[in-house]
Amino acid sequence: MTTQPIIATLGELILRLKPPGKLRLRQAERFDVCHGGAEANVAGSLAQFGLESRFISALPTSELGEQALMSIRANGVNVSHIVRLPGRMGIYFLEDGADIRSGCVIYDRQDTAFSALSPDRVDWDAAFQNVSWFHVSGVTPAISASARDLCEAALKEAKSRGLHVSLDLNHRQRLWQYGQDATDVMPGLAEHADTLIAGRGDCAACLGFSPDGDGSTNDWYEALSQDVLNRFPNLSRVAVTIRNSSSADHHKWAAHLRTSEGSFFSKTYHLHNVVDRVGTGDAFAAGLIYGLVTKMSDDAALKFGAAANALKHTIIGDTNMVTVEEVKALMESDGTARLRR
Repeated sequence: MTTQPIIATLGELILRLKPPGKLRLRQAERFDVCHGGAEANVAGSLAQFGLESRFISALPTSELGEQALMSIRANGVNVSHIVRLPGRMGIYFLEDGADIRSGCVIYDRQDTAFSALSPDRVDWDAAFQNVSWFHVSGVTPAISASARDLCEAALKEAKSRGLHVSLDLNHRQRLWQYGQDATDVMPGLAEHADTLIAGRGDCAACLGFSPDGDGSTNDWYEALSQDVLNRFPNLSRVAVTIRNSSSADHHKWAAHLRTSEGSFFSKTYHLHNVVDRVGTGDAFAAGLIYGLVTKMSDDAALKFGAAANALKHTIIGDTNMVTVEEVKALMESDGTARLRR
């Protein structure tokens, strides 16, 4: 009997407040509410794919904390390892872009319950029991010095148990406010990883290097991924996402993966009417993880992740609410979105 893989993630679940439609924050009289956070989004997406995902975190002992717990539980995520602590709920405000106007994010994440979560408050034996894969992102060590320490401790605990570790660099410049830059922290964390995921500018921002040029050719990504593997021999693979935006609503998106076995590129998706781009990188990470833990080839796992990412651009909210069957249908289709009957 084959045992289903179990994936654990660690991070902060936060409340998202967004003005309806394309209103600017300065125009807002009310907000649409949902919950998200990089690692929570990955856990939620994996649960939608039918895998057991565990989310390690802390939420406040308040009604907002209870609302957040209900939200992630409703996505099918195992919440047994969410600690309830005094403190406040992390919040971010999202302003959608429109045409040539960029969107923006404003964080309100100081002194949250998650920032008070110390490594000794987590039962690592229980959290990692029967887990085969652990995922974290560069958002978590950017939040605070205590979150950085928690992230490093979690990576060491995972590696000591032989788990496969994925790290999404996921650089967020506005979060690094406690006296250290990403380049001070992320290289050390990357040394604990087996799979590294990055956006086009993440390696420069987090690891301090990238090839010359603007990332406009496949050769640039080939050079970047090879350089990453050369500098971090602990890594078994590196994935790099490729986004080109001509407006807030029209993007081209693809991804690249390099392993010791070869180098691969996904197809390029032309996204003409982006509904919500938040969480799209997390959707790719979840899709790639799903493909790899279910024993797809590296090439097939990359293509599955890319299709999952493309679909997330059509889903409102942080979490990718799509099934394996829907992702595979897009992979096999011509992208015309015919009505299913």
